[in-house]
Amino acid sequence: MALRLEAARMRLLLSCTLLVGACSNGGSYDESLDAPTDVFANPAVTAADVGWTAVEGAARYRITARASGQPDVQSEQPATATGVRLSGLAADTDYRVTVVAVDEAGDASPQSDEATVHVPRLLNTVQETTRFNSAASYSESHDGEAVLVLRDGQVVFQRYANRFNRNNAHVLASGSKSFSCAFMLAAEQDGLVRRNQRVADRLTEWQGDPNKSRITVLDLLSLQSGLSTNPNYNPAQVSNLDTYALALEDPANYSPGQAFIYDPLAFQAFALMFERASNNTDPVAYLQDKVFEPIGLAGDTWQRDAQGHPQMAGGATMTASAWALYGQLMLQSGSWQTRRVLPASGVRDCLTYQNPAYLGYGITWWLNRPVAGTYDPNIDQIPVDGVAGSGGKIAPRAPDDMVMAAGVGHQRLYLLPTQRLVVVRFAPLATELDEWSDDEFLGRLLGS
Repeated sequence: MALRLEAARMRLLLSCTLLVGACSNGGSYDESLDAPTDVFANPAVTAADVGWTAVEGAARYRITARASGQPDVQSEQPATATGVRLSGLAADTDYRVTVVAVDEAGDASPQSDEATVHVPRLLNTVQETTRFNSAASYSESHDGEAVLVLRDGQVVFQRYANRFNRNNAHVLASGSKSFSCAFMLAAEQDGLVRRNQRVADRLTEWQGDPNKSRITVLDLLSLQSGLSTNPNYNPAQVSNLDTYALALEDPANYSPGQAFIYDPLAFQAFALMFERASNNTDPVAYLQDKVFEPIGLAGDTWQRDAQGHPQMAGGATMTASAWALYGQLMLQSGSWQTRRVLPASGVRDCLTYQNPAYLGYGITWWLNRPVAGTYDPNIDQIPVDGVAGSGGKIAPRAPDDMVMAAGVGHQRLYLLPTQRLVVVRFAPLATELDEWSDDEFLGRLLGS
């Protein structure tokens, strides 16, 4: 205890040194007042949206943004606040943001951990415009209909072709699968499912099967469950099928973790599990309420099967800008403006999970990291979009931290954390068999 108090004392003294006025009562502090946690900062035009977790005993909060060569920007907020927009920040500048809790006596908590944010620059350089147009031209040479780029959450490029425009919604096909990351995390927050929970707890039909009985939620959504797609499933005939019944009857030829098999019905199995855990709540309605509405994503529609079950594996339709909003939420680790929508650690897990069956896939997202020896062509079943190219990565010219949602016809949602970019690409579904290259597209876009 003494060591913890001394550590808190030293941290507070550093806070007082760095933050003028943090210890407003003669430099004193409250040892019982915790530092604010889960501090995040999201980009806005000449501003940053800051959020934090409330601290018991706080009477107010002092928020400070610092940047090299710029004056500090501060704001004081009441105890009821857990977020604020800091305005008057310099564009194209990196800021470090901290939050301090202050009690009624004016004594301050230790300073929070720093959150970093890059304030947007709305105009592109000549080189950036050239690169973006080069990528769009490559897309259009493969019948592409749309390319949209967000940088720091702002649209900095969009180009449409083939009579497509910004208001047209587009089928995402298997790009829809990556919504199940947010779907799972929201359900976890509400205590409806757990990642390490055995699916057979709810899908009791699986309890007698030696392989199915061991499958967890994580196994399902990282496609390492060992399930092979039911031969009676046809994505082109979903409206005539009962996808939940087919998912229950999926053959399990491998034990969990043994093989990577791209099985659309794994997502239907999770949706059914969720419904049984939530008193038959519709998965899409839940996703819209918990994730889409908080970030302003509207106008999405979903294909449903003959029984009215949503097609979670490939049924979403939305505009490029709407899909990009979801990508930005992921890029911001589940926070939106001043609100925490999804847990940051959970989002990071989806985008970085070390999948023992195939390193090129996380939790519902394709990953651009070397797959090493995890691909076994004798048992793994990987679609063309997810097959690693030269160097063992999907796109060798893109950074290792690039992640991708991908659908038939080369629908794409790329997240590029290092460059702070979200990129959407649309094309007709019938272009699946052309010679599309994610590496070429991203290489042009990034100039790499």
